[in-house]
Amino acid sequence: MRVAIIGAGPSGLACALELQRLGIKPVIIERYHRIGHPVERVDMLLHLAWLPVKDQLAYLARKYGLYLHPLAPLRSIVIYSPSHRSVIRSRRLGYLVYRGRSPLSIENQLAARLSSPVVLETIADPRDLAREFDWVVVATGDSKPARQLGLWQEYANVIIKGALVLGQFDPHTFHMFWDTRYAGHSYGYLAPFDQGRASIHLCVGGIKPEEMDDYWELFLEAENLHYHTTETYEQQFHCGRVTRHQVGNILLVGNSGGFVSSLLGLGLFSGMISGVLAARAIASNDDYERLVKPLTRRINELNELRSSLDKLDNYGLDRLVGILGMPGIKHLIYHSGLDIIPKIYAILAGFNKLTFRTPSAHPRHH
Repeated sequence: MRVAIIGAGPSGLACALELQRLGIKPVIIERYHRIGHPVERVDMLLHLAWLPVKDQLAYLARKYGLYLHPLAPLRSIVIYSPSHRSVIRSRRLGYLVYRGRSPLSIENQLAARLSSPVVLETIADPRDLAREFDWVVVATGDSKPARQLGLWQEYANVIIKGALVLGQFDPHTFHMFWDTRYAGHSYGYLAPFDQGRASIHLCVGGIKPEEMDDYWELFLEAENLHYHTTETYEQQFHCGRVTRHQVGNILLVGNSGGFVSSLLGLGLFSGMISGVLAARAIASNDDYERLVKPLTRRINELNELRSSLDKLDNYGLDRLVGILGMPGIKHLIYHSGLDIIPKIYAILAGFNKLTFRTPSAHPRHH
């Protein structure tokens, strides 16, 4: 059986490793000259998003044979709105993981176990490969192939600007920033590599790329993020879904298959699982759509949460952050172990009719 995988990111590599385990040696095609995203960053695995799974890395190892090491356990999340700050602390929040070309990155941890060939610096069209291979797995990390196949339904076009910065950071803490003045209905975040280095990102939807610098400067100034910057980058990301995950002998996994939520860009966990499930569907001639249905159901729930969040103005965000910081609410959400995504959705639904009010002039306590 001849199988081609387009893309050597986490989803494509997870698919390749599972195919190897099942006795199939795929050909992996990667557009860059080496494995790993060209720009380093830190991603978050948030256990809350996939409850009742209580430990995503342990689950990936146990259920899918993906053995991965994090940068650090995630032990606190600090959420900022224009006039409020809430701190959530728990030893079971999740993990911070490395993305990029370092040996520590998720991509290179997976690639270290690879025995299949990787064809680098090559652009491939799945429609062409579908005539040469028995199966083609699309793991390019973008929406272009789904668009070409007529499967893509777009939610939003988001401009993302990121920076690598030097300073002093808690390596177990993730900072999230909500403010419609600089992020619209998106968000910013700071995630540490270690005590001395971090990545800062701002995501803004509905703007032109040339407008991003103004939003970025306002973000840094408003949140007092004045660190020494070693590198910056900018990209467009298309949030959306696909109408089908398989067309003939072409299977879509990871971001290419819409396995990423518009809520905080959570997609690493589900993307790798989709890659493994694609491999299993190929090896056993199983129904890929049936296998990924639980993933798409949860992604849809997370996207509904995001839709409710989009309706909040800054006054509503202040109210929400205040509520998320209340002891009883924090315990229910982060310590109970219950799947409370539907309950959070109900809380957000109650804010949908809030109108904008000028945020308080009182500064947050950092």
